Amino acid sequence: MVTLGRWVALVSVVLAAACGGGGDTETAPAAVSDDALKEAVVGYFQRAVTQPGLEIEVTEMGEAPIPGMRKGKLAATLSGEKKELGFYVTADGRWLIQGDATDLTADPMAEVMEKITLEGQPSRGPDDAKVTIVEYSDYQCPFCARAYETLEKEVLPAYGDRVRFVFKNLPLKEIHPWAEGAALASECALRQGNDHFWTLYNGLFAQQKDITPANLADKAVAMAEGTGMDTGALRTCIEKQEALDAVQADVAEATEIGVTSTPTFIINGKRVSGAQTFEGFKAILDQQLGTAG
Repeated sequence: MVTLGRWVALVSVVLAAACGGGGDTETAPAAVSDDALKEAVVGYFQRAVTQPGLEIEVTEMGEAPIPGMRKGKLAATLSGEKKELGFYVTADGRWLIQGDATDLTADPMAEVMEKITLEGQPSRGPDDAKVTIVEYSDYQCPFCARAYETLEKEVLPAYGDRVRFVFKNLPLKEIHPWAEGAALASECALRQGNDHFWTLYNGLFAQQKDITPANLADKAVAMAEGTGMDTGALRTCIEKQEALDAVQADVAEATEIGVTSTPTFIINGKRVSGAQTFEGFKAILDQQLGTAG
């Protein structure tokens, strides 16, 4: 059976090799409209890729950082599953290149941090700390639980106010059936205050082995009892999925910066994947503290 992933891979190969025909290159052809560019791109791939049920469309077209080019997204849909690929096309509609442009004069770590929303997110430590740790995590992930133990018992106590810690949700719901519900519960707690978020954060990781899709809401409400949280409002928020948009925003942000696994840490823009030991964190944090202004 042909999967969408297989056809996206094929489209990627075609994208990488796509170009216009030959001809006189001494005179630069005139730019064409975005609608004409979209029509040309879709028409090319409809001819190049033949698969029953496969739909191809250009979903975005706009300004590009490269002079003389336009930036777009090509979407391939098969059996209800949709994948998108970024591309650049010359304004005259002749040349098309897959992927993203990289400015070699830019600071790659700063560019990553610029794509991460920090305001209004669950955080601990001063906003002006020299080092910011952003974690993309999944409450049902056993490696995330291991990272939680290392962070809470070793890293954060050792570094104190020198580090700011920001938590982001990346529930891998395809393999973890209650992860999205847990992320939702923690975001519901955040609506009642930053401190209340950390109550759910601690409880969800501490009770990871006891939580199921069926008892998640009850467990979350029990964690909130006696903490000053409005448990009725918490339950309503969970059952009505009132904070699901916040979870989805975290997931979209992770996708934007290329984070696909948990736990993944962004430390001052530097990507660190997997559950690290204290020594692993220490090496990176000490380096960043030594170079931070």
